[in-house]
Amino acid sequence: MWAGGMILGRMLGIGYSRSVTLAFTAAGNNFELAIAVAIGTFGATSGEALAGVVGPLIEVPVLVALVYLALWLRPG
Repeated sequence: MWAGGMILGRMLGIGYSRSVTLAFTAAGNNFELAIAVAIGTFGATSGEALAGVVGPLIEVPVLVALVYLALWLRPG
């Protein structure tokens, strides 16, 4: 999602800052909703709910790495 947002932003010519905003919005969207749906559908003790909770714990370091990648990709 992040790469797709960056590529789409560049293709649309909206500039670096808006492309990065688009990419991070696409990459970090709907995790909270996914957790709520998993718990509501499968129950709080299900493996799906556990996966939904672990997901954001993985998401944060990945998004930090993407910040460094975005900084590396910024125009000179």
